Amino acid sequence: MFNIKSKTLQLVVISQLTVLFLFIAMTTCNEIFDLPHILFGDKPTSLEQRIGEVIIEFAILTIIMIIEIILIKKLYQRIRILEGFLPICANCKKIRHGESWDQIEKYISDHSLAKFSHSICPDCKKKLYPEFCHEKIE
Repeated sequence: MFNIKSKTLQLVVISQLTVLFLFIAMTTCNEIFDLPHILFGDKPTSLEQRIGEVIIEFAILTIIMIIEIILIKKLYQRIRILEGFLPICANCKKIRHGESWDQIEKYISDHSLAKFSHSICPDCKKKLYPEFCHEKIE
């Protein structure tokens, strides 16, 4: 169907398939054992009617699963999850992407929905702009 490298998205697909198989198992058990008759004392359902119900339920399930697969594919195309190891320069902090090196902000912006806003931390402010640091000495 599609190659899923992300562990998070693999878990989503596995959970969806688990729900699918549970639904199939419950529907099948309901129709084989005529659960409304057993649990609620309803009059027994004929075998022909139960077979018809199974066909209708599986048709509905197929439509739902086709819609679900389309939605998961669209979601997978939209979500970008950074996982694994990122080769980063120990000095300038650029990230290697294939043969090129990109600034960390550019790399993350290109590979996720994150946006950056720059500021200066207190330690760098003291180092770069000591004239603007007016700390009280106790």
